[in-house]
Amino acid sequence: MKFFMTDIHGDYYGLELLLKHAKIDFSKDQLVFGGDMINRGKESARVVKLIKELTDAHPHNVHVVTGNHEEMMGDYFRRGDKLWLRHGGKETLLNFEKIFSKAEMEEHKEWIMNLPLVFEDDEFVYTHAGLNPNELLHSQSRDILWMSEYDFYSIPKSALLNLTHNKPIIHGHTPVERIYFDGARLNADMGSNTYSVEEERGLGLVNLTEMYYWVYKQSSKKMEMRKVARI
Repeated sequence: MKFFMTDIHGDYYGLELLLKHAKIDFSKDQLVFGGDMINRGKESARVVKLIKELTDAHPHNVHVVTGNHEEMMGDYFRRGDKLWLRHGGKETLLNFEKIFSKAEMEEHKEWIMNLPLVFEDDEFVYTHAGLNPNELLHSQSRDILWMSEYDFYSIPKSALLNLTHNKPIIHGHTPVERIYFDGARLNADMGSNTYSVEEERGLGLVNLTEMYYWVYKQSSKKMEMRKVARI
């Protein structure tokens, strides 16, 4: 089975609950995280710690691509860019300092700052926000981390599938209330700690093999199972 989760934004409880609910067998199942592990929520450090532990324990089956919030964090530590602090970074930094020792802080910071933009398997291509069909798949500019839904979904499917050799692109970045698959793109960002309608904020875990997903609703603390809609 292949699974995907993105835009966790510090929701450790939802992350842990979904992983237990799905009963993923990490010895044979694949799980890809689509970035934006941090900020907004209160437990970014525990989210990062758990995901890194999973990648260390199952390096062939658990993969992570970076998101724009990890990019902002890297810019802060590399050159002091304070944009990150205005988008949840201040709280995330305090949480990191509370949970991690200095050595752990450095270890996790370096891991985050070196995550790839793109991951590819035999069926899908994974990235945080989108891809530029005018650039090589594994030589994309970092601008793709900020690609808007409008810009990404304005690109013809044929151009994207030509770029990926007919592999659909699995991504997040822009919150949605339902997950749709148009044959070329699937957006799995369920708006964890970010969506403007608080009652609709959720964290999703997609079973890409069977095309259904679980969503944990943060306001009601309820779990729902849904089919991925095809359009």
